[in-house]
Amino acid sequence: MRNDLTNPPGPPMLRTARMTLRLLRESDRAEYVRAMTISESHLRATSPRRPEGQTIEMLFERNLARGIEEFGSGRAARLAGFLDDGRMAGMFSLNNIVRGVFQCGDAGWGVMADCTGRGLATEGVRALLDYAFSPDVNGLGLHRVQANIIPSNAASLHVARKCGFREEGLGRKMLRIDDRWQDHVMLAKLAEEHFGDCRADQSLCHANITQTWVEDNCQKRECEKVQTILDPPPPPPVNW
Repeated sequence: MRNDLTNPPGPPMLRTARMTLRLLRESDRAEYVRAMTISESHLRATSPRRPEGQTIEMLFERNLARGIEEFGSGRAARLAGFLDDGRMAGMFSLNNIVRGVFQCGDAGWGVMADCTGRGLATEGVRALLDYAFSPDVNGLGLHRVQANIIPSNAASLHVARKCGFREEGLGRKMLRIDDRWQDHVMLAKLAEEHFGDCRADQSLCHANITQTWVEDNCQKRECEKVQTILDPPPPPPVNW
């Protein structure tokens, strides 16, 4: 169990089939402003209202500084997903990371208006979960990831369920979104569920599962990857 808040692993650079997920950089300013400008109406119903007078460029400056500061303190990993052509496809974040006996973070995501309908949200969330749960030095080693979604946001609920989140309840007037308090469906996923699903969906199985982690946590040991870890094949015969 990881408890150190002040020395998180290095900044992530997560590669999926079509995206690179990483912290924002100063050089992303123009693309961030472009993507958020065309997506403003698309994201309005599921996002906090910007303070009056705050421009999208000012929002970029805030999120750039916040992302660096919160990652450095171990409180969040706020990642932007970029396509190979340089477009920002979405934001994929782990917020409110708490260590100690909780070992939990809150997942959030949003896809830009010109990148919807292509499965990029699912692709990014799966990479985010791999990073959140990975027990190796390049992951966060969390035990639990939560997601809270407005009931009318059918697209995000579909992504969450496709990525293995379980529904745990309804939070009444939980968060102030689009300038009003709104109910949220509360969902969560545990590390053992994430890695234990590999027989049903091998794409959910992280490449760096360790033998110790499997022995401690994995409830489904039948899949080929887990069997290889627990019972590695014998070495090939040596022909003298």
